[in-house]
Amino acid sequence: MIDEPEEEWIQGLKVRARRKYAKRPLKGRGRQLPPAEGNATVVEIFPNQAAVVRDTGRSRGLCNYRMRSFAFGGASRERSPVCVGDRVRVEVDVIVGRCERRNQLVRSAPNSRDPLLHAVAANLDRLVVVAAALDPEFTPGIVDRFLVAASAQSIPAILCVNKSDLLSPGGERPWSHYARAGVELVEVSALGGEGTDALAELIRGKAAAFCGHSGVGKTSLLRRLLGDESLGRIGGLSAATGMGKHTTTGAVMLPGPAGSFWIDTPGIMNFTLVGVTRESLLPHFPELRDAAVRCIPDCLHDAETDCALRGMPRHLSYRQLLAAL
Repeated sequence: MIDEPEEEWIQGLKVRARRKYAKRPLKGRGRQLPPAEGNATVVEIFPNQAAVVRDTGRSRGLCNYRMRSFAFGGASRERSPVCVGDRVRVEVDVIVGRCERRNQLVRSAPNSRDPLLHAVAANLDRLVVVAAALDPEFTPGIVDRFLVAASAQSIPAILCVNKSDLLSPGGERPWSHYARAGVELVEVSALGGEGTDALAELIRGKAAAFCGHSGVGKTSLLRRLLGDESLGRIGGLSAATGMGKHTTTGAVMLPGPAGSFWIDTPGIMNFTLVGVTRESLLPHFPELRDAAVRCIPDCLHDAETDCALRGMPRHLSYRQLLAAL
């Protein structure tokens, strides 16, 4: 089905009229550029535009891009052809190419009828998975999804448990086993500042993305780390769901100390893994992988009564992910 011709505009100038094919994906004709050809970094995304910081002058500006220039092809398309953290080539305030990514935090785009990917951020040195000790309660399911996604992309991850000020002395810490599993773990309070110095040292000079459910305090934590009280909007919990209300609507890269670039991302209720199969899942749980050598051959590490993984802290998360895949 073909719609009426649509005029295409760049920089306020009418370029040409073209016919718009409704919901028909563009065939692969774009070319990803080598990193050496990039001259700017994407720091925020808008419809058909992106804010970038150029390498020369470090000034922030708004650039247009043409979807056709980014039709890389492949089995799945991306919801947006560029994401925060992308290295791009800019010419006269137009993004003309995207550089190859070192890594990416990506999920299946929600509410999409076609196979569509949503790249949240790219070219990361660290992924900070933020959870709350209380209000809302700590939920290991989404934490493990983010940790697996980071492992699959070889991004070193940090589990940051915020709102430690809400814990009673000697209270239960259902996240303590992550440290025994080799996960970098920090407990912080964005409100009082406890633990934030240790977190700041772990991500100093790094490109780090902060991710997690809404309401866990990602923006509040970045406010504390950057000393910027004007950053973002902060919301409470929804009375209907008990989860946080979405206050950050899109990922945004913020300059930090010593050349740091820290990315605030919207709260995510469901994070669908991309590029991970049932067969490749176990190595992303290193403590389960090591214990699996005690299992019988061909053990699926799922519901077998004699599986060596049964009773281990993250075995339930592993089984839930296995079922989802």
